[in-house]
Amino acid sequence: MNGIPAHNTNGLRANFAGSDLIVDTDDPRRKLLIQVKTGFSPTKGQVYLTQASGEADLKGDKFHADFVVFVNIDKKAGEAHTHDGSLDFQHFTYYVVPGDVANQLFRSAVQREHARPLIKTGGTRKLGNMAVNVPPDSVSVYRDNWSQLRSRASDA
Repeated sequence: MNGIPAHNTNGLRANFAGSDLIVDTDDPRRKLLIQVKTGFSPTKGQVYLTQASGEADLKGDKFHADFVVFVNIDKKAGEAHTHDGSLDFQHFTYYVVPGDVANQLFRSAVQREHARPLIKTGGTRKLGNMAVNVPPDSVSVYRDNWSQLRSRASDA
């Protein structure tokens, strides 16, 4: 996509350390690993990253790839989507985020939501399967920023 040669891991070696795509670089001994997270934000005006899986997300890294591509589906199209191949690219927004930045964004968002008390009980939020969202301005520089991926593939 976008002129970047990549290979689907197809579950190779347990999804190749959490990555979905392998991008060739100019150095045949070096590959870029890409993780793809797709969904739509249940909260209007937010960018969906992925779901939290538990307490480990408060301190540890969630992503282990060179880049994470967050694919946000238009909410209306996502809710009506039936996996029949009719959903086209006009319904997607892409955020191409370096892995270390993706981890920082995700961890900060999880910590922020975990610290926010529940309205009814005042208790602590459960992190399992919690949708993690960020404000659009925190990732706007990464929107459709395929050039940084191309650049890293050439520099490697």
